[in-house]
Amino acid sequence: MNAQAGQPFSLVTLSGDRDIVLQYYLANGFDQVKVEIRQKKETADGDKTDVSLNVTEGQQVFVNRVLLSGVEKTRPSVVDQQILVHAGDPLDQTALLQTQRNLYNIALFNEVVAAVQNPAGDAPQKNVVLQVTEAKRWNVTYGFGFEAQTGTPQAGTISEASCIQLGLTYPCNQLSPEGKPGVSPRVSLDVSRINLRGSEDSLTLHTSYGLLEQVATLTLQNPHLRGSKNFSAAISGGYSNVQDITTFQASTLQGDFRITEKFRRTHTFIYDFLYRRVKVNPNSLQVSADLIPLLSQPVRVGGPSLTWFHDTRSPGPLDAVKGQYSTVQAFVASSKFGSQTDFWKLDGTNSTYYQFGKQKYVFARETRIGYERAQGTNPNVGNSACAGVLLTTNPSCNSIPLPERLYAGGANSHRGFPINGAGPRDLQTGFPVGGSAAFVNTFELRLPAQTLPLVGNSVNFVIFHDMGNVFQNAKDMFPSFTRFNQPDKQTCANVSGMIGTCNFNYFSHAVGLGARYRTPVGPIRVDFSYNLNPPLYPIIYDFNNNPPHEGQASHFNFFFSIGESF
Repeated sequence: MNAQAGQPFSLVTLSGDRDIVLQYYLANGFDQVKVEIRQKKETADGDKTDVSLNVTEGQQVFVNRVLLSGVEKTRPSVVDQQILVHAGDPLDQTALLQTQRNLYNIALFNEVVAAVQNPAGDAPQKNVVLQVTEAKRWNVTYGFGFEAQTGTPQAGTISEASCIQLGLTYPCNQLSPEGKPGVSPRVSLDVSRINLRGSEDSLTLHTSYGLLEQVATLTLQNPHLRGSKNFSAAISGGYSNVQDITTFQASTLQGDFRITEKFRRTHTFIYDFLYRRVKVNPNSLQVSADLIPLLSQPVRVGGPSLTWFHDTRSPGPLDAVKGQYSTVQAFVASSKFGSQTDFWKLDGTNSTYYQFGKQKYVFARETRIGYERAQGTNPNVGNSACAGVLLTTNPSCNSIPLPERLYAGGANSHRGFPINGAGPRDLQTGFPVGGSAAFVNTFELRLPAQTLPLVGNSVNFVIFHDMGNVFQNAKDMFPSFTRFNQPDKQTCANVSGMIGTCNFNYFSHAVGLGARYRTPVGPIRVDFSYNLNPPLYPIIYDFNNNPPHEGQASHFNFFFSIGESF
């Protein structure tokens, strides 16, 4: 009881006490219980009130039998684990309602009816009826979509002589370091089978096909590992062929064993152990010709990974106006686990949301910091493109495989760059090659929707500022925070040698305007950005047969996609 003598009189407190007493009786089989609050002022002291809870218990009712119907393919043991009422127990109405929720939560039934036979009768024992309708075991979903943006890789042809000069097989792809504006369509097809062998396990085949990626993944999911409500497990494997950067196209064969832990309401931990075989298509690789045979070698990457999520966004991830969202991922690739390359990676983001003003403006911020470090001997030692000081100054000579490096840029990253276009570049071709550290910070002021012709109040606008970059060495990240201009720009124009020189250690800033059109599946997003200080870089080998010259990333970028930027 929360109400105590000497406290201020409160009907709210008394109502809470009444509900507690009522729930206690209902949980112990007194389905006809009545609890009444009575109050009376003391005649001797008008400032004091005597209160009482008068309980009419009624008859205690017990469960006679639990009658279950509708189970055909599902194992009875799977259903029994979700039932909280049993023969001989007091008839607990709360447990009966929770049983219905449990059966819905295992996602094997379309309908669950939980009821008491003859609920108005006065029999001391009553039957509980659970009637379920099993869901269809096979499900097929499909979809079509597209995204438009600057920096989309475009295929083409170049001269046979240029292909041979770069060590490529003719015909080879023609790609600009900055890509081209383009549209990337995509189709998807998912086939799932639930109720495997009468259990909660499910099997899902996910496929998607587009210009930038082709993916096929098969996943076996166990939503309650060893009967636990907080742990789930999954085994997956598949193939992907992705070109989300102008520099290369990579194909991956991957296998993954994953355990997910729901820790409290806002925390999620994911424990992975994965292997993947990554291969860069040599005909798509646009880096120093001497490095192509090395960087295109298939490599096996394997080791443990830990991911943590913290989510307090409200009202939800698609339209958050307050709260925060954080994620940290750690991955270790080591020869001790059979990996052919040794490195470790730590990548984290933090997003916050604040709503203010009568018009309900939303100020949103996201910060990403990534760090990666290689272990062991650099396999590029001895290569002519990495000879001497070039081993540490040529970004392409990083010992971490190209697909495993850190990247930034694009619709959900630094919008001053095309997709994965930020950071160090190859010093012969000018194409981005990623790095060992990344920092990106985004500020967004999300304006309230205004009533407009044709679209009504479905459109709102966003003003944003993105800053950051990708760095070849982690030690260069934070000292570059105050550098607005690219240092030593004149060295980027020096293209007299076989390999150029350039410094990319600075923070690039972009400002822009976006529009969001709200739909039932999420906002459709258009963003236009202007990069205030795009990088310069040397181009010694130019696929358009131009002489060596200095290149520059574009000031303007645009992105069309679905969902908020973060």
